[in-house]
Amino acid sequence: MSHAGKLTRRSILVVEDEYLIARDMAEELELVGAEVLGPVATLHAALRLIARSGRIDAAVLDVKLGAESVYPVADALRRRGIPFVFCTGYDRGALAPAFRDALLCEKPSEPADIIRALQDQFRSHLAA
Repeated sequence: MSHAGKLTRRSILVVEDEYLIARDMAEELELVGAEVLGPVATLHAALRLIARSGRIDAAVLDVKLGAESVYPVADALRRRGIPFVFCTGYDRGALAPAFRDALLCEKPSEPADIIRALQDQFRSHLAA
């Protein structure tokens, strides 16, 4: 199954503090034509990148970045109308109540699952 198309030339922010996961995610996104922003591993770096980036089409967010949560990043993205997917080892019930409706890929997850989730996000935003 081809995952190209919906992510070609899309700017995707990757916020993940596990180096190998971040690297693999970035590589897989680039293989389907996405332009990866980051990956970044800290809350501060993610917020700085959002503030400085002219265009972000979507994001993949790990919920826990060390001792910090990624929720301020998710808030910033929502304010800008940017779709995101949480990629985390936590289940939906562990998410903050404000984000329980967000798209979730539970770890361990395959990059193909996350790519499909991002494609679904773009599809639903076009239909809205």
